Amino acid sequence: MILSSEQLTTGTSNLASLFPKKRAMSRSASGIARERLAEAERLSRSGLPISAIALAEQVRNEALANGSQHIYALSTSQLSWYYFMTARYEQGAVHALEAIELWQVTGDAAREASCRCYYAWQLCQMGMPGAEHEAMQALRQAEKAGDPAALCLAQNTVAVVLWMYKQFEQALDFSTQAVALARTVDDPVALGWWLINDGGIRGDHAAIKAAQGDRRDLVATVDHATSLTEEALALALAHQDHWGARICLGNLAEFALHLGDTDRAMAHMDHWQQLPGELGDRDLTQYHRCNGQVLIAQGRIDEAIVALKTGVEHADQVNDLESGVPGCQALAEAYERKGDFKMALHWHREFHEHYVRYCTHTAQRSARVAATQYETEQLRNQSETARLQAQALEVSNLELTQETDRLKKANLEDPLTGLYNRRALEAALAETQKTGAAYAIALLDVDHFKRINDRFSHLVGDEVLRQIAGILGGLIRKSEFLARFGGEEFVLLMPDMGSAEAAVLCERLRSAVEAWNWAEQNTELAVTISIGIASTDGTDAPTAILAAADALLYQAKAKGRNRVEVSHATGA
Repeated sequence: MILSSEQLTTGTSNLASLFPKKRAMSRSASGIARERLAEAERLSRSGLPISAIALAEQVRNEALANGSQHIYALSTSQLSWYYFMTARYEQGAVHALEAIELWQVTGDAAREASCRCYYAWQLCQMGMPGAEHEAMQALRQAEKAGDPAALCLAQNTVAVVLWMYKQFEQALDFSTQAVALARTVDDPVALGWWLINDGGIRGDHAAIKAAQGDRRDLVATVDHATSLTEEALALALAHQDHWGARICLGNLAEFALHLGDTDRAMAHMDHWQQLPGELGDRDLTQYHRCNGQVLIAQGRIDEAIVALKTGVEHADQVNDLESGVPGCQALAEAYERKGDFKMALHWHREFHEHYVRYCTHTAQRSARVAATQYETEQLRNQSETARLQAQALEVSNLELTQETDRLKKANLEDPLTGLYNRRALEAALAETQKTGAAYAIALLDVDHFKRINDRFSHLVGDEVLRQIAGILGGLIRKSEFLARFGGEEFVLLMPDMGSAEAAVLCERLRSAVEAWNWAEQNTELAVTISIGIASTDGTDAPTAILAAADALLYQAKAKGRNRVEVSHATGA
């Protein structure tokens, strides 16, 4: 199937706009979506990949509509593999690319590695470059993620890519590792798949060596490949993996032909035909071609021609050029074996025409996938640029907020003591007046502060003010409001407090200042404070209460300082 450019780019070029804001399905909806994806996985492993595609597509569309990025990524990943199973490699490649981008965003290295494996397999099947790069990158990611299933898949993918490049020895190193690791993972269906590939590599290597005249290890190698594939077949049948079972039977038929056992080969093809499950277009064309080759080997040329023609006709109907090319070649061979050289020449010409069309199709497909890769890279760059811009904006906003907070704090804070300033006190008094609640105000003044400055220096005087701020602040509650009123004066606002309670608190403050050890500033330094307290039931203006507290402060000074003077509540 050839995809339009619109189909190819769907899901990659618009990735950034698919999920502009992170949303999540409800827990119940997410659970149902996961159950349906699990069912799709079960269908794919039961020889029903077409049904698996239909179900996974439904979940994917619903996830997009609901804004669930994780479910969308899971369904896209699964679809990539299901499209591979049904030989729709372009669609599989596009879904793999999209899934890779999605898992990069979420930081799921194991799933990203798996999707890179799917992508590498699709590239291999399409005869496109880049498969080895994707496979090795997937292997590195899987190793880093430490996920055994992903690592097993990656090892097998590298083996398959090397196999396609006819690097059999290196391919066997990786396929052997993959099988050994798969035996430690509780997934018998996947173990069967990796056994299929390990056997396939061995059987293909033996056949190529035999074709080149080296038949020394043919029987032993093919027997080994057959043993591995029979184990895979047993696993597939035990778990109703009819898709894997068909691959096993096709490979077993080819192995039997390598050894000249045409009866066994035909028995495998008969078994293939009896298996239940859905048959994709590629399954049918491959069956007819493989069955035709077995019939040729048995000398049943006319039956072989019928089977091969059926396969080529079906391949032409569905535009499956990959299967049509070898089908035409096999028909040319069949007619040549029959002695009908005119028809042999006809099918040889058909083989050539199909091959040219296949090459053109491959080039076009390469261009389409390359365009998708380019758009994906552009998207990645755009996403990174947007991320950096957002990060810079976030930093800028944070700095702006911090600067605003700093200015707001500076506007309401006394820089010397760190206490609230007079502006903040006025705001607090205004807010208190709005509530109409009772409160008391204490005006505190450092006794003989000018003498301290003159005798010990202004630096010591400043330190005295800072120290007093710390002493007072440590003795009051959070509900009480302490401010530097100006010079050596402080104001303490005490909400919901009457004169008697305020007097007790302020006496404690006065005593603490008097008892403080001032030797750190100067051994001859002694500091005391005088306090005037006024209270109100909330009906008086703040300026009036401050004035009353100020008058009482002067009384405390007149009576000898280092004392507290208090009035009874004013107002109605």
